[in-house]
Amino acid sequence: NRLPRVSESTVKEPGDLAGVRVHAVGIRVQGRGSLLLRLVRNMAFVTCATLRLLWLRTDRYWASTNPPFTPVWVAVIAQLRRKPFDVIVHDVYPDGLVAVGYLGEHTLITRVWQTLNRWAYSRAAKVVVLGRDMAQVLHDRYGVPHERLVLYPHWSLFDQTAAPSLAESRLARTMGLTDKFVVQYSGNMGLWHDIDTIVEAATLLQDLPQVHFLMIGGGRRRGAAQELARQRGLTNMTWIGSQHRQDLADSLACASVALISQREHLTGVAVPCKLYGILAAGRPIVAAVPGDSEVAHVVREEGCGIVVSPGEPRGMADAVRCLVSSEAALRQMAERSFAAYRDTYSLAAARDRFWQRWFPSDN
Repeated sequence: NRLPRVSESTVKEPGDLAGVRVHAVGIRVQGRGSLLLRLVRNMAFVTCATLRLLWLRTDRYWASTNPPFTPVWVAVIAQLRRKPFDVIVHDVYPDGLVAVGYLGEHTLITRVWQTLNRWAYSRAAKVVVLGRDMAQVLHDRYGVPHERLVLYPHWSLFDQTAAPSLAESRLARTMGLTDKFVVQYSGNMGLWHDIDTIVEAATLLQDLPQVHFLMIGGGRRRGAAQELARQRGLTNMTWIGSQHRQDLADSLACASVALISQREHLTGVAVPCKLYGILAAGRPIVAAVPGDSEVAHVVREEGCGIVVSPGEPRGMADAVRCLVSSEAALRQMAERSFAAYRDTYSLAAARDRFWQRWFPSDN
């Protein structure tokens, strides 16, 4: 239900996008909108997409978990058509909402939702996941056999042959940050993220005048975190809005170190895709994430950063201090970060994985 912004025109009729036939359905909503508006958008998409799928003829169906109930109704259509279907899991619902306290674990809606998920996953030929932790969650909680789980991590769309320096970033020059040690958080500040801990870490680092925190983006948790920063009287933290897609590579370069945040108890529920843009930017990472999460695995395996426990400002602050004090470690992590992007998480590498996994006879 979302299309890349390839032009200013609104796609209303079927068309080709990179050789793929696209049918745009539902209603267009600018931004994320309120919960009610997002519900209306998702319901409109489900209704229109169901009608379109019943009309179209295909050999196979794919369903994404965004919107969350899509695998359920696509499984029904696939069963009616007697065709195979696959699921790609971006986020595990309702488990994530339970983990952050938005739904009770034993409420009726949670139990019904999980039952529908189990049924849909049991009908899927393949269930594609973004991380090893997500594969484990789907196996343990939903009974998906390991042989039907396919690990297919995200990638970065940037096409870069080298990591840009901080001084090369237009945003850094505009904001006067080229002579600072910039600790950047870029992306959604929503339910899955602990932004308050970043604010508290910045509070602990006020004794280092060269360190400046740059917070880019918006979301449910930004307002409260920004108010906390005001209460703490922070002068080492700047907040700006989300950057345009075409400026994202430049804004990610406006960093000496990049932060990733994922709240405790969210292991396997979601994989923060900001990881892959950071790797493409060639930046060391301080990841405040669960220890068994996909992000933690990648950061440790690639040697491109430091993993700290979520919700612990002291741990985050100590990690930043360590990197400030060791230029050699900072440079080595930056090189390993970009190497991980180039070798494993670039678009070219993702394309190779796709062909090897789905069309092995063509290789």
